[in-house]
Amino acid sequence: MTAINFMFNAETVVVAMDTLSISAEDRTPYKFISKIFPLPHLQSVMCGTGNLDLILEWYTTIQKNVISYDIDYFSDLTSDTLKKLKAKYPSEATTTIYQFGYSHEKKTFRGFVYRSTNNFASEEYQYCTAQKPQVDFDFFGEAEVHGLDAAFIKLITLQKIEDDACEDRVGIGGEIHRFVMTKDSNKLDIIHRFPDHEESL
Repeated sequence: MTAINFMFNAETVVVAMDTLSISAEDRTPYKFISKIFPLPHLQSVMCGTGNLDLILEWYTTIQKNVISYDIDYFSDLTSDTLKKLKAKYPSEATTTIYQFGYSHEKKTFRGFVYRSTNNFASEEYQYCTAQKPQVDFDFFGEAEVHGLDAAFIKLITLQKIEDDACEDRVGIGGEIHRFVMTKDSNKLDIIHRFPDHEESL
């Protein structure tokens, strides 16, 4: 699991995630990983939480087998393929896949989520801002005063503080990666490294 926070509208997608991966057995920090997977050739981005093996297999499948140039046909393939891939993994290893991309037909960005707990059914987002895990935080107020990156850093720091105090933690830490996509550009940056980064492993 992880922290995933995003905003998307007709013209822009912004995603911010941490990089910590924890052990499924005892919920302790295990390693750092990238969780945002840009797909510029599809004018899209894929992100995942949960079973890393399935997330990486889906990313490899996209690169090897998906023939498309935007989110529309790509999204049509996702649900059935994820169901097939999931069959080789334990049922308790839950996974959620998030995909955002530009639609040439609709001339706008579209966003989808596929949850193993919902048999990877395709659920399309309306334009929105979302945070996971949920915390009490005025994101837009913070962004207006201090800027978008500062708001993401403060939000994920708060998510980390609350998660660190939980017995059944999802595992948040390492660095914060922020991805911004427009119709003609993709940009992935490291915007923060947590003070306990070195001690996390």
